[in-house]
Amino acid sequence: MTDTALFDWQLSDEDNAARNADYHYDEDRYWGGFSRESVDPATYRLPPWSIGPFTRHPNNPVLAPSPDGWDVGRFGGGVHNGAIIRRNGLFHYVYRGEMPCAPMGKAGWRGRGIDYICDIGLSTSADGVRFTKDIEHSPLFRTGDDVRFSFEDVSIAEWEGTFYLFCNRWDWTDPANPGHNGTFLAVSNDLVHWEKIGLVFPHAQAIHRNGVVLQTPDNTAARVGGHFVMYLNEHLIATSDDMLHWQSHRIASEHHWPGGEGCFAVCGHDEADPDALVLFTGGHHTGHFYAVGEVRFSMRDPERPLEWLPRPVLAADPSIPCEDGRSAEPPHLPVSGFRDTIFFNGLTRHVGQWWLYYGGSEFYTCLAQAPA
Repeated sequence: MTDTALFDWQLSDEDNAARNADYHYDEDRYWGGFSRESVDPATYRLPPWSIGPFTRHPNNPVLAPSPDGWDVGRFGGGVHNGAIIRRNGLFHYVYRGEMPCAPMGKAGWRGRGIDYICDIGLSTSADGVRFTKDIEHSPLFRTGDDVRFSFEDVSIAEWEGTFYLFCNRWDWTDPANPGHNGTFLAVSNDLVHWEKIGLVFPHAQAIHRNGVVLQTPDNTAARVGGHFVMYLNEHLIATSDDMLHWQSHRIASEHHWPGGEGCFAVCGHDEADPDALVLFTGGHHTGHFYAVGEVRFSMRDPERPLEWLPRPVLAADPSIPCEDGRSAEPPHLPVSGFRDTIFFNGLTRHVGQWWLYYGGSEFYTCLAQAPA
């Protein structure tokens, strides 16, 4: 794990408090009015269809920014939101790495100038806990004309020996243009060398982002009615015959579900229910800024939710420094304003367990596990 005490941009407690004065969480704004179900935390149990409960790994975080690397991080962002693939006896974690840059105008989140840019990095592990970064091949995409883009939030599925990497591409000089921004695709046959294909929806009228392809527990793309399926933000869904060319449409409003952004979609995991399909979501769950929820579908109709969890299956624990915006190492100085933020893209099943790799405070990668 990286010694984050070396970061020269870490803030004092006073500076951190000033920077985060406008961070506040209003439960009435979160959950969108979809549910006001009364839940007693002392007696609540996950329903049989859900995946979980999850337990945090004692060695968290499992990946941190490198003070002397391209993924040095910045206040509010580090190494996170990656995809996990287990092949050839190794865990391959393909992650979003951040670096600071000069602010680009006033189009940033909450009116701030955007002060970062991201690329995608590679790392491997024999045990899923101790990862080694591939500094020979990383970062992947910010080359040539693509150097102006930020590449973020990775989802990967394999089909017939080819790995399909979907991530978000952003042009911070023109962030509202769907012709420049949205779901980006690259392909590989070894998880190391990648061919950039480009935007998946280059002619869309609205930005299509956070594309997650429905897949099996071993991260193989799954078909529904003969087609591959991709969930996207803003209740968009897309289908494909070849994993390269996709057609999208908006899901009818009466079938919308809560939970914000799509994290991961899995099927074929429940022998008792071969039609089971679970979509993980990340967003404003019952008072949390970002937490992980689950929505239940059937393979017979991947657009119509059957039910969803009334509470998150995984939310930030303020007693854990790396989930509370602080460095993992003492003296736990502030490294991020995203104190109540958990989001993930990486999930796989191995040796009877689910391995879920999530971002802690948008800065670290952490691991949570559940019985499979």
